[in-house]
Amino acid sequence: MPGYIRGKVGVVASVSPVYPFPDAHAHGIPAEDEPTYDVRFHSRELWPDAAEDALVHVGVFESYLEPAE
Repeated sequence: MPGYIRGKVGVVASVSPVYPFPDAHAHGIPAEDEPTYDVRFHSRELWPDAAEDALVHVGVFESYLEPAE
């Protein structure tokens, strides 16, 4: 997961088909393919000092997601 979204709150905008999970496949570790989610963040959530608020979309594998509290 990109470090700049770790611990941040976003909204799932859409779901993509399953893909090979790169963290496992790159190291030859068997793993189930996973769906990816298009997660939308406000830029100020990611970078509080951003000049303008914008929407940032990041593709995130399912195993990286946690429910928002």
